[in-house]
Amino acid sequence: MIRLQGDVQRTLIQVDFGDGIAVSYVNLSSMEDGIKHVYQNVGIFRVTVQVDNSLGSDSAVLYLHVTCPLEHVHLSLPFVTTKNKEVNATAVLWPSQVGTLTYVWWYGNNTEPLITLEGSISFKFTSEGMNTITVQVSAGNAILQDTKTIAVYEEFRSLRLSFSPNLDDYNPDIPEWRRDISRVIKKSLVEATGIPSQHILVAVLPGLPTTAELFVLPYQDPTGENKRSLEDLEQISEVLIHKLNQNSVHFELKPGVQVLVHAAHLTAAPLVDLTPTHSGSAMLMLLSVVFVGLAVFVIYKFKRRVALPSPPSPSTQPGDSSLRLQRARHATPPSTPKRGSAGAQFAI
Repeated sequence: MIRLQGDVQRTLIQVDFGDGIAVSYVNLSSMEDGIKHVYQNVGIFRVTVQVDNSLGSDSAVLYLHVTCPLEHVHLSLPFVTTKNKEVNATAVLWPSQVGTLTYVWWYGNNTEPLITLEGSISFKFTSEGMNTITVQVSAGNAILQDTKTIAVYEEFRSLRLSFSPNLDDYNPDIPEWRRDISRVIKKSLVEATGIPSQHILVAVLPGLPTTAELFVLPYQDPTGENKRSLEDLEQISEVLIHKLNQNSVHFELKPGVQVLVHAAHLTAAPLVDLTPTHSGSAMLMLLSVVFVGLAVFVIYKFKRRVALPSPPSPSTQPGDSSLRLQRARHATPPSTPKRGSAGAQFAI
């Protein structure tokens, strides 16, 4: 808010707020409430004021630091990863622009945290098991944090799940709802397939339409024995896909509301991008088939035109049609004209 002293009724006031917005005021009757402006972004802005009237001019400059309180922090990272593979963890903030922040990361067996000014880090896990990752975000006097658990295995399978459209009507898109539905889906999968629950992990993903990721894990007992092999994971995946394709997996969201679970896509690692891509070799093969088909069609049409008989001369009478037909049956085929002859040109 800008306040002025003196006679402002015959004064030109020019204000530049430093965020791309500038205003001018002329012959103001009153400045009791000052000049107000609302900034939409955080940062440091240079505010300038120029005042002119018949008695002279004056100016002032102010550097304004605009901040915004941090309201929420969400830690984004895969639910499952493979051993010795790089993992990306990102702190998602709301609102996204809150000024200068400090990030403190706790992960693995590290006794000291990692402190950064960036909201994303990469790291690896060298052993299998469950690991907890925590990020603390410091914004001024406020500190917010989020914690996630990630499973680490040498081998696993990932299957994308979709649902009947009626589930979207009850999806509030909040973490608590996603966790509850994940447990319900896992229970329905265990009941439909008979697969032990230790081999299944379900994570409902944010956003609409509602989707989830099903992980097939190589669970082993506490003694370290009877660990599932890669072939076992394939068999479990086939059983799951078979049941999902038969519409055998479903759950009751509430009385009278049944939700079907479907299989969407199977991979050997967490799904990151499901945008379909076209193979270059497949496209080349398709174009080759099209060109060959066109060539065959052109040759076929050309041969038909060459094989067609010459049209009858206008002098032929209608009554001679039967005679011409008999002569045509006993006539020998004409010899092929040589290239460049008049007969060849006429046939073409």
